[in-house]
Amino acid sequence: MFTPVDLETMVFRRGLRGYRTKEVQEFMRRLTRDYEKLYKDNMELREELEEKKELIKTYQQMEETLKNTLYLAQGTADEIKSAGEKQAEVILREAQNRSEQMKLKVREEIQAELQQLANLKQQVDLFRIQFTRFLKALIEMADQQLDIDGIWERMLELSRGESSVKEAGTATSTESSTFLGTIGR
Repeated sequence: MFTPVDLETMVFRRGLRGYRTKEVQEFMRRLTRDYEKLYKDNMELREELEEKKELIKTYQQMEETLKNTLYLAQGTADEIKSAGEKQAEVILREAQNRSEQMKLKVREEIQAELQQLANLKQQVDLFRIQFTRFLKALIEMADQQLDIDGIWERMLELSRGESSVKEAGTATSTESSTFLGTIGR
């Protein structure tokens, strides 16, 4: 996975029909800024998930402690009179309710975090699709603007026309200006 620093230090080699450097640099700045935000959001969500995992471990330890307490209460309940037995049953029910409530709360928090991660993944996937479309459109625009084949054909036509004109002994200035105008475009 790219980091924002990777995007900032990305260098593109120039080719014969290269892109406009300023446009690429501006695009990379915007992409780096957006990607850095997504990257930070992702890191924050990962940290939150790790915290939730630690919280689950804590709750599991608490649950184990509660279970041990319940077993102790059950062991001593046999030695206590009926009032003590009733009290132990109440403690048992309360502890189970708390344990179930804690489990339910942790499950809900995990589900919420997983949903947030799914939403973030969906946003990243959408960004990739949009970015790919943008790059394709950019390439098409560059290809349309750099019609090298058309210029080459026009040069060949004009050079053929000039050689036949030289044979006849006359040359027109309008063809020369048209040729220069075509090259200027």
